[in-house]
Amino acid sequence: MIKLQIVRRFSPRLLDANQAYSFINFASISSFFEQTPSTVAYFCDGMLMSLFMSRVTGRAIGRVSFDFTSIADAVLGSAEQQGKRVYFVGARQVELDLFIDKIRTLYPRLTIAGYHNGYFDASQAVDIQSDICRSEADILIVGLGAGLQERFEQDALRAGFRGVAFTCGGFIRQEAMATRYYYPAMIDQLHLRAFYRMYREPHTIKRYLIDYPSNFLHLLTLLVRRKVAISVGE
Repeated sequence: MIKLQIVRRFSPRLLDANQAYSFINFASISSFFEQTPSTVAYFCDGMLMSLFMSRVTGRAIGRVSFDFTSIADAVLGSAEQQGKRVYFVGARQVELDLFIDKIRTLYPRLTIAGYHNGYFDASQAVDIQSDICRSEADILIVGLGAGLQERFEQDALRAGFRGVAFTCGGFIRQEAMATRYYYPAMIDQLHLRAFYRMYREPHTIKRYLIDYPSNFLHLLTLLVRRKVAISVGE
């Protein structure tokens, strides 16, 4: 039996938790099937997933993504106001440097406890997790791609990280590419984010046109056969 823990919506109180959070959609759920993280709680990333989970569970579950159309500003803004320390992991070094410069401009009083690019091997991962613990970070934000990022944040908690961890997918890289925000306001308001991303990043076309339908059918089959147990929390 596959157990999937869904969080209905984001709340600032989650920033005080010692918990790993991630975001699931009909593309990333394939990695969840392959290796189910035991201690990760998931938000529904994307309108299709939130609508599907709301229908399946009978609970109203909102769309929550780690980007500036959703909770990124709430997390970083709260961290800045509350004096929480943030550690970033992900992207190539040149992208990460651009991203850090951007974040320092947007949140000048935010304490960045540390950061590391997303290109490292297993032995280096241990060193990075140790550095995260030493940095006394309160919030860990990890963008390594589905599967790897969930494993990394769980390993960080097992290594002694006492804060809250969020995965962020391509957020670091995307924001490094954008002058202001990755998604224009009109695109966000019209809920055309998927189409805009296919335009900006053509490699995602397969994800939306092939992976989404096939993974939807896979998940539906598992639910019908009662091989997936979904729990919903606040």
